[in-house]
Amino acid sequence: MKLFALSALVLVLLLPACGGTNPAIAPTAETPLAQPLKNVRVFTNRGGASVLGFSVKASGDVAPAVNISGSKTQLSDPDSLAIDGSGYIYAANDSGTQVQVFSPGANGNAKPKRVIGGSSSHLGPTEGLLVDPSGNLWVSDFSDAAITEYPPGAHGNVVPIDTISGDKTQLSTPVGMAMDSQGSLFVANIGSASIVGFASGAGGNAKPKITIAGSNTKLRRPFSIAFDSKGRLLVADETSKILVFAKNAKGNATPVANITSVAETAGVAADAADHIWAADFDGGGIDEYARTANGNAKPLRKIAGAKTTLSGPNDIAFGH
Repeated sequence: MKLFALSALVLVLLLPACGGTNPAIAPTAETPLAQPLKNVRVFTNRGGASVLGFSVKASGDVAPAVNISGSKTQLSDPDSLAIDGSGYIYAANDSGTQVQVFSPGANGNAKPKRVIGGSSSHLGPTEGLLVDPSGNLWVSDFSDAAITEYPPGAHGNVVPIDTISGDKTQLSTPVGMAMDSQGSLFVANIGSASIVGFASGAGGNAKPKITIAGSNTKLRRPFSIAFDSKGRLLVADETSKILVFAKNAKGNATPVANITSVAETAGVAADAADHIWAADFDGGGIDEYARTANGNAKPLRKIAGAKTTLSGPNDIAFGH
């Protein structure tokens, strides 16, 4: 998820020239999947204006199993991504004010099943999406320093069911979000180099119950965050690469690991084995690391090359 020039805090980037879209294999019509998102890793692909999915066994220079792209998709510089328990794919364009929702079997030039947006939705420039276990959609608004929440099945110009915003929230250019096993919502603040965690059910001008910030944390430009099954917090930081914090870390905590062997990490996630997956935006590929990876670690595997059509991979979500 990259912020383009809308404010003084916005980062201007040049997309990498390598790994561009391959028109020869990009679908031109909607072709539903036989087994929607079963054992598929899904990524937003900024440079290719697409959402791509790769089999869990994919490695090297391979074509994606899912390639949602084309004029009907309304995708343009997509960066934010989420998948709900039914397999619906939620995507938002960089700094866009709408959320496109695709059916579980969507592939090719697919029209969104639903689109969330409009004046009543209070959607501002979007840089993060999260669907919680109850199916509620959470959206970060980096420009207005707010988090909005929408009910399952939300569509059109829908009013949010709750909003987290105000001076007590410590939100400062909020971007990526993650929810822990207790239902606490964690948000990465790129504006203040911090991560804040809100208690389950928090709303309005709520004060965080946890703040992670300070020189020991190595947080510089935290963008995407995720939890593994052990409760460790994974952070994709544009400057510090991948940071790993121990369960229940708070304050000026020192990371237990710092994986530095990626060019620029935009997205991070953990799979069922707690392997760490990173979307390498500048490197134009996807890396998988062991749970214990640290420093200049060699990835267990890499997905990259012309056949992948990866160009500026950004956010990560796993199918069910």
